[in-house]
Amino acid sequence: MNPAPDRSHWIIRWALYGFVASIPFEIPDRSIPLEVTTITGCIFLLATWRQPLRCFGRVPGALWAFGAFLYVFWVSFVLGGGGYLGDALKSFAAFLQLLLIFWAAFNVLREDTVATRALLAFGISCVLLGLLTVGGVMHMDSDWVSESGRETMFGQNANRAGLTLASGALALVGLTYGRDRQLIRPRWLVWPLVVVIALAIVKGGSRGSMLAFIIGLWTFTVAGRTIEMKLKNTVVATVAVVVLGWAAWQSPLVQARFEKAENLNLAGREEIFPIAGRMFLEKPLWGWGPAQNKYEIASRLPPLEGFTRRDSHNLVLEVVTSTGLLGAVPFFLGTGLCLWGAWKARRGIYGVMPVAMAATMMAANMAGNYIAFKLYWVVLALGAAAGSLMPRRPAVRARWAARGIPAC
Repeated sequence: MNPAPDRSHWIIRWALYGFVASIPFEIPDRSIPLEVTTITGCIFLLATWRQPLRCFGRVPGALWAFGAFLYVFWVSFVLGGGGYLGDALKSFAAFLQLLLIFWAAFNVLREDTVATRALLAFGISCVLLGLLTVGGVMHMDSDWVSESGRETMFGQNANRAGLTLASGALALVGLTYGRDRQLIRPRWLVWPLVVVIALAIVKGGSRGSMLAFIIGLWTFTVAGRTIEMKLKNTVVATVAVVVLGWAAWQSPLVQARFEKAENLNLAGREEIFPIAGRMFLEKPLWGWGPAQNKYEIASRLPPLEGFTRRDSHNLVLEVVTSTGLLGAVPFFLGTGLCLWGAWKARRGIYGVMPVAMAATMMAANMAGNYIAFKLYWVVLALGAAAGSLMPRRPAVRARWAARGIPAC
C-alpha cells in the first residue's frame, strides 16, 4: 500500500473551501430536499476519494468516542421504544455525514495553508452574509413569529445565523491577531469587516450569539508569547467588546430582548429546560431515544400550532434526553478531546483562534442545540487538528525513548 501523500490534492482543498464557504448560506423553506451544506459536504466527501489515505489515514482519538456515541444512538432508539423510525434514520444519516466530514477535515486541516485558506474563505463568506443582511436583503425570521423585528437574510434562523457570523468574525480576527504570521495587513483593515458582521448580528437580535461572540473575543486576551503582546491583545479585545456592547444597546430590539431575559422570558427555554431535566431524571441511563425525546418534550408543553416536536435548546440536555448517560459520556469525551487540542494549540501556528471559536460554539450551545450544525463539527475538527500538530513535551519524549517507544 502506498503511503499517504504529504499534501492534499487541489480538488480536495477546493471542495473543502467551497464547503466551509457555504455554511453561512443555509436557506430555510427551500424547494430542494437537502440543505446547501449537505450538498457541499457530500461534494467534499466525494473529493476525498481522490486521496483516501491522505483524508482518512490518521484517526483522531475523538473519532472513536463519537463512533461509540453512534452505537449508543441505536441502543437508545431500541430501548426507548423504537418510535419515529423515519426521524431516527434521518438523524443517523446526518450524524454519519458529520463524522466523515470531521474525520476528513481533521486530516486536511493539519496543513497550515489549507487551514488558513479555509478559515479565510469562511470569514469572507460571513462578511458577504453580513453585507447582504445590513444592506436589506432580508425578511422577518418566520420561525420566530412572536419576535417581531428580528431580521436575517432569507429568513434564516436568527440564532444560528448569529453564531455563524460570530464564528466568521473570530476567524478573521484570529488570522490577523491570533497567530505569529498575520494574514491581513495592515491589521486595522480587519475591523471594518468585523463591524459589518457585528451589525448583522445585532439586526438578528440573538442574545446567545452576542454573548458567545463576546466570550470568543475575550479569549484573545490570552494570545501572545510576551506580556507586551498579551496586554496589547487585551486592550484590543476590551475595545471590541465595549464597542459591540454599545452598538447592541443602541438597538431597541436588543434592549427589549434583554429586558425580557431579566424577567425570565427566554423564548420558551424557561419551560423547556425544567421539562428536559425531569425527562433525564426519569430515564438517566439510555434516555428516551433519538427523535423520541423531541416529541416527548412537545407533549409536555402547552400545544403550539404547527409544532409536534420541540427541541431542547441546549446541547447537554439534547444528548442526555436522547441517549442518556450511555451516549453522553462518549459524546462529551470526544468533544473534550477536541477542546483540549484547541487549548494545547494556543502556542502553535494557529494561535488562540481554535480556542476562541470553540469557546464561542460551546457557549452558544448552552442556549441552543447545534449538535447537527456543520460548523460545530468543523470547529471541533480544527481544534483536534491544531492540537495534533503540537510537539509532545521533551520530558515525555525522553521517557518514551528510554522505554523503547517510538515518538509519533
